[in-house]
Amino acid sequence: MRNVGLPADSLYPRFLSIPTFPMLRLARFIFPLLIVSLTALAGDNAPAPKPSVLKLTLETAIQAALAKNFAIQVEKFEPKIAQENITQQLGHFDPTFSLTAQRTENALPGLFQNDIHLRTRALTRTDLLSADLAGATSIGLTYDLGLSSSNTLGIFNHFTNFYESTASVSIKQPLLRGFGTAANLAQVRIARNNAKVTEWQLRQQIIDTITTTNFVYNELHFAKENLQVAEQNQELANQLLKDNQAREKIGTMALLDVAEARAQVASREEAVILARRTILDNENLLKQLVTNDIERLLDVRIEIEPPPSPPFHADVRAAIREALELRPDYRQAILTIERSNITLAFTRNEVLPRFDLTASLALLGIDNEIGRSLSRIGDKDQTLWTAGAIMSLPIPNREARGARNAAALECAKALVALKQLEQQVVVDVDNASGQIVTSGERITSTSEATRLARETLDAADKKLKAGTGTTFEVLDLQEKLAEAEAAELRARADYNKAVSEYQRQTGTALKVHNVVFFK
Repeated sequence: MRNVGLPADSLYPRFLSIPTFPMLRLARFIFPLLIVSLTALAGDNAPAPKPSVLKLTLETAIQAALAKNFAIQVEKFEPKIAQENITQQLGHFDPTFSLTAQRTENALPGLFQNDIHLRTRALTRTDLLSADLAGATSIGLTYDLGLSSSNTLGIFNHFTNFYESTASVSIKQPLLRGFGTAANLAQVRIARNNAKVTEWQLRQQIIDTITTTNFVYNELHFAKENLQVAEQNQELANQLLKDNQAREKIGTMALLDVAEARAQVASREEAVILARRTILDNENLLKQLVTNDIERLLDVRIEIEPPPSPPFHADVRAAIREALELRPDYRQAILTIERSNITLAFTRNEVLPRFDLTASLALLGIDNEIGRSLSRIGDKDQTLWTAGAIMSLPIPNREARGARNAAALECAKALVALKQLEQQVVVDVDNASGQIVTSGERITSTSEATRLARETLDAADKKLKAGTGTTFEVLDLQEKLAEAEAAELRARADYNKAVSEYQRQTGTALKVHNVVFFK
């Protein structure tokens, strides 16, 4: 038999025959997607950027907070806005200059002329050019100065130029309501008062930022020191566990003692974890105060120097007098009284009836040429003047009386609030001074407690090694030593915070930290 050769394309099933060009297009589509996916995966596995280290002392932290803190940057806009509000109120006394150019034509049907059997049309055209300057003064006087010239042409004068030039002045002076600076400068004075308030508010924000930075800095230092205490306490437990295991192997200690030590190791591990978390939380609080770089906020580590603990000698009475001069809230309360008095003076004027004197004078010049018309202004036979008085009074004038009475009550309220704040200042300063004294006493007592706790633990360790002590006793004394050390650290941090709070309550924080306040 002969073998019959088959065509090459019959060696494979037809369903496996795939066109070449669609496969190439599919590969071109999938390949870029694969590259992008691999790139993203590589990016996810890339090492995180190494955090930068920000080294701070307490003073450099305060300087950074004052320079970069967003709260202060926001508050700095307020005095500038207040100054612009003053400018706006002063603008009410700016004179207004106006210039007018105008042409008027008037065409009316005229009379029927019998002789020519035609109806003529009356045509009049007037060209006017005028300049005017008007304004008001701080005593209530309003004025209007004008200069105008008009030329009227028409059938009545055979379309001959007829220039009439006028120089005029008119004034209006209130004598009762609306008279004087108390009525007319009230809004300007209130705006200036508000500007002073914003300056003291900025001072308060700066003082608060200094105090907050001091608090957070001391809390971060306490957290770092407390972590060392927790780690030392954990190390003591680990060492005790190793010693107990060795004693248990040689049969000089029960297995229960080993279990007690192992349980304390686990418990103290939790304390270390919590202490580390507290450090991170306080670092974030300090970073929020001293930096405005939002993008790198999480990539910064903070290293701080121990905060100073300045000695303190209080003179409470002198400190109270200083607080009444420097505390922003007290100065704002005084400005509130001043603002209330300004409003009261204005509303008292508003109760008065309106009685205004008015006067005007116009000098005319008439000619068929504009130059001569202007030069003839002031001729004795071409003048016009008026004088008069206007009086008005709302009956029964309840709106003005109600506003005046409310303003008087606001003044009385502001005075009582000032007395209340004075009392609060006395209490705040005395309390702040007392907290410093108390914290200093706590430092002394906790230092002694730490020394005694350490001596007691050393004695218990010796007893345990001699076989006359117990593991429970040693572990308990280790905890008491850690508590005593933490209490001492807490007292030192509280002392520094109490000094900072005292500087806030007396308003001396700017002076102590050499902060120069620019308006």
